[in-house]
Amino acid sequence: MDRRQYLSAERLFELCNEHLEDPRRPSGNIRHKLIDIFVIGLLGIMGGLEDWESIEDYGYTKQNWLKTFLELPNGMPSDDTYRRVFERLKPEQVEKVYREWVMPFVGGCIGKQVAIDGKTICGASNAREKNEKEAEGKIHMISAWVCEDRISIAQEKTNEKSNEITKIPEILSMIDVYGAVVSIDAMGTQTAIAETIVNAEGNYVLGLKQNQPTLYENVKEYFDWAREDECEKKNLSVETYNEGGHGRVTHRRVEVTNDVSWLEEKTRWKNLSSLICVTRRTDRNGNISNEESFYIASFPMSAKDAARYVQSHWGIENRLHWSLDMVFHEDDCKIHTDNAPQNLSVLRKMAKVILQNDTSRKISIRRKSNIALMDNDYAFHLLFTATDVFK
Repeated sequence: MDRRQYLSAERLFELCNEHLEDPRRPSGNIRHKLIDIFVIGLLGIMGGLEDWESIEDYGYTKQNWLKTFLELPNGMPSDDTYRRVFERLKPEQVEKVYREWVMPFVGGCIGKQVAIDGKTICGASNAREKNEKEAEGKIHMISAWVCEDRISIAQEKTNEKSNEITKIPEILSMIDVYGAVVSIDAMGTQTAIAETIVNAEGNYVLGLKQNQPTLYENVKEYFDWAREDECEKKNLSVETYNEGGHGRVTHRRVEVTNDVSWLEEKTRWKNLSSLICVTRRTDRNGNISNEESFYIASFPMSAKDAARYVQSHWGIENRLHWSLDMVFHEDDCKIHTDNAPQNLSVLRKMAKVILQNDTSRKISIRRKSNIALMDNDYAFHLLFTATDVFK
């Protein structure tokens, strides 16, 4: 896919009109256009708003400005209108709008790393009582994140983190991983998932824990032996790194072997070609901790490459999940009914893409969000100008 150097707001509106079915009854009293409701909702989310009442207040406060580019034939929608529409919009349609909007900008995944990981939306659950110890039915969103572009290109909802295994194949079916390296934590380390990635002509780097007990023990025992054996240690590719700050110093050692001919489980994992061990020794003001992590991969690599793939994978935590919480307060959002949590999760990712790619101001995403809420000219620039000139 050829990459476009911009994201078109006009194209976003076209996709909304093309893919979003109005969930309201045709025979009902439909006073507000669906595209107007969607755009005001997006602008409110981009400004960091968290509830329907705040979005209603935003609309009424900004109505003279909004009327310059939205039709608004019957004035401003109420909070109940926003709630009903976003609760009933089909998430797969909203997701399709988002995916078809960003993919021309991403330009395909060849030569890129796609990290797949999940995040629980803590505030969005079926819990109603404040004294409940454990909320039931928490919503868990799984996202596919293109590390190089810092953009999420697909997402799926589950009600429990343990259901990630069933949803990861659905995520993979939404995207083209041809020529990409797909990285997933240990929850996704399943033979069927590895085979799906390879069959799509992609490669994988999968975290390894004791949910695959035999493979885990064999890999751990190998590295324990290899680093002590004078002959075998010569077959290891090794890189070491030191990093620190704020009273913490971490020493990382990355070891890779591309010889897996001895591994009995090799035939179960399609194209299994290398094993990776990452050892972290962290000193926090004199408190020492040690951690060892293992990975399997479908292609040979150096320790330097392995370190990059492992480090880049956690960008989905630091650059996506953290931003959704710190800028858009996703975990604090109490909207939890029907399809609304999933649909708003997509709108937050739309807003994040717009804000992070605006180069007119060299400031944080959070500050851009604050300014967009207050400054009509900047909000218009983000929605119509910045999205058309991303470089």
